[in-house]
Amino acid sequence: MDKAVEIILYVAIALVGLCIGSFLNVLIYRLPLGINIAYPPSHCPGCKKKINWYDNIPLISYIALGGKCRHCRMKIPVRYFVVELVNILMWTAVLLVYGLSVYSGVYLLLSSVLLAVFCIDREHLFIPDSLSITVALLGVVATVYSVFDPVICSVLGDFTILWWERLIGGAGAGLLFAGIFYFYLLVLKKEGLGGGDVKLFAALGLVLGYKLTLLCIGFSAIFACVYFLIAKLRKKWETDKQIAFGPFIAAAAFTVVMVGNYLIELYLSLF
Repeated sequence: MDKAVEIILYVAIALVGLCIGSFLNVLIYRLPLGINIAYPPSHCPGCKKKINWYDNIPLISYIALGGKCRHCRMKIPVRYFVVELVNILMWTAVLLVYGLSVYSGVYLLLSSVLLAVFCIDREHLFIPDSLSITVALLGVVATVYSVFDPVICSVLGDFTILWWERLIGGAGAGLLFAGIFYFYLLVLKKEGLGGGDVKLFAALGLVLGYKLTLLCIGFSAIFACVYFLIAKLRKKWETDKQIAFGPFIAAAAFTVVMVGNYLIELYLSLF
């Protein structure tokens, strides 16, 4: 492929990522409230006036409006700007690592879903089934495609996730966390892990395969421990406070998508 054409494609895909980031804000706001994501059109939650297209340009409109509604001057949460920015950064990172391939397409969409999971679970303490189902569908696409093209473009260019590894990852993660869920529920008589976490891990196992899923489990535990440690040091930790695990899973999943293959190869090279 001509270098100029390749650069144009990268820029075009990154811009699509920016638009997807804008759509993610709609999902993050509406899914927890059970509002239709397509109707009514985007509007200010304060004055209810429809947002014009020129006030809905990702990143630019937020800056131009000073983070406030044009009509009622109600403050627009900075999350809208941050989500759009983070999504395009994630998409750019995936493109730089995986290039142009079916698998990069899977990981681009996965990144956006993970960002939505992070925000929704952090704020509302639940993961919508529709997001876990979307991750599972991406896993099905990757699994079917890997049957015909088993070599996956990765950090090292030769890391392979076979279709059966994806199935083991999905089934293994689902059974493991379902077991933990019911152990807490039936034995300890309390909820130690949310059902949404179980579904998300099972879906991620299908996308990542069992090796990267194991890494994802490890990273999510590390991220959670670091968070708890910082919260305790800042004396903002309440023992009876319910903490969402979804953000740690989402952050861990994106981490292993970006560097998991490299870490596995590095580990194997030691032997």
